Amino acid sequence: MSSIRAASDTRTTDSLKLTLTRRLVIGLLFIGLFGAIVAYVVGTRFANRAYDRSLFDDVRVLANQVRSVEGSAQITLSPDALLWLLADEGDDVIYRVTDLSNRRVLTSNGNLGGLPDLDINDDEPYFRSVALGDTRLRVAYVKRRVGPATALVEIAETTRKRTELSQGILIGTVSMMSLIILVAVALVWSGVSRALAPLAELEADAARRSIGNMQPLDPRSAPAEVRGLIEAINHMIARVAQAIDMQRHFLANAAHQLKTPIAGLRLQAQLALKAEASGPAHDSMREVERRATHSAHLIEQLLTLAHAESSDDSLPVSGIDLTQVAQQVIERRLPDAIARRIDLGFEGDGKVCVIVANEVLVGELLGNLVDNGLRYGRGGGHVTVVLERDEHGITLAVSDDGAGLPTEQREQVFRRYWRSDAASSEGAGLGLAIVKEIAERYRGTVAIVSRPEFDGTRVEVRFATDAAANIAVPNKGERTT
Repeated sequence: MSSIRAASDTRTTDSLKLTLTRRLVIGLLFIGLFGAIVAYVVGTRFANRAYDRSLFDDVRVLANQVRSVEGSAQITLSPDALLWLLADEGDDVIYRVTDLSNRRVLTSNGNLGGLPDLDINDDEPYFRSVALGDTRLRVAYVKRRVGPATALVEIAETTRKRTELSQGILIGTVSMMSLIILVAVALVWSGVSRALAPLAELEADAARRSIGNMQPLDPRSAPAEVRGLIEAINHMIARVAQAIDMQRHFLANAAHQLKTPIAGLRLQAQLALKAEASGPAHDSMREVERRATHSAHLIEQLLTLAHAESSDDSLPVSGIDLTQVAQQVIERRLPDAIARRIDLGFEGDGKVCVIVANEVLVGELLGNLVDNGLRYGRGGGHVTVVLERDEHGITLAVSDDGAGLPTEQREQVFRRYWRSDAASSEGAGLGLAIVKEIAERYRGTVAIVSRPEFDGTRVEVRFATDAAANIAVPNKGERTT
């Protein structure tokens, strides 16, 4: 089971937006890389063609300066004139004119290596690449026939400008592709965010709902791809709501059916106690009466839990003064407090503390907290109902000075039917579960607080500001007993 949960947790970390964007980026990177390579190759090829054409133009100009003199090829320009004619900014230019009849070099300003293949057509451009040490040269050459003589005219230039142009093409292409990828990712991220916005609204709607709200989600605003999922969730919600209603109705009906015989049993036990002053039968009847009282209390708790879990809005709500509720609960619990020799009191800050809720359920909430404090508080100690209000909301707390609760049990006590080993036999493990259900019904939170100034146990129920009502209620006083 733990491995399945771990795998599920791993899957839920994947965001649909991030997944789509990640896959798009990967695809665009491949496209950008392929596009950059193609642009580099094509751009370099066309750039080399342009440089080759310019180089051959120089070869043709130089070939036009070759003349036939007494049957031999001669160049009509001086070396200085040739350097001026063939000068090129950015690259070094090397030329060579060779009389092919005797392989004599007529003029040259550098080494171009051996002669190329001479089985070529006259006056047609040819090119070759030459590497002389660390220097790479691009050579254009032509065979020119002048009279009875034939000359080979060659001009070479270094590839510095070609390399710089190729690098510029590569940088420009990569920059353009990077910009396209960034713009595409931004557009897709924005588009996916807008497309998923309805899902965020559905999530917010679900998060705002109370624990008993089983209304179906609205799939109309969601993308078509997830409407089927939302419909399936709505069907599941309907089945869960039906099962919960059946369970709650069974619980409520069973509790109602049990109330009458339990009440009759208590009455008969009390009559028997009055008739039998002492003896074994008296003790047995007292135990029966005590057990019947405990069963009646459990039935009342089950009914309260069923009401608290109810998802309908049939229970009336109004502005409730928590100070008055606290005083009423304290008055009803005073006999139990006196019997246990516990000082039961109230402390308030004098501020108006009103919430919109059902008065009976809120009374049950506080009654369970007080019962819990009386049951687990120290005999001869104190149980205090505290009511405070600040800018964040209203805090309703009950504290006792009993043995306290271990830290590891402070979450477990809110589970139904959970009881610690040190719990008394009177409880059923429903009191704090009921408190939690009622508090969450009215957007409240409940927690067991541990602070240095608190001895024993302090249970706090906090109602947020939006659950509080601005109703004028007379301020109540300080601690009463």
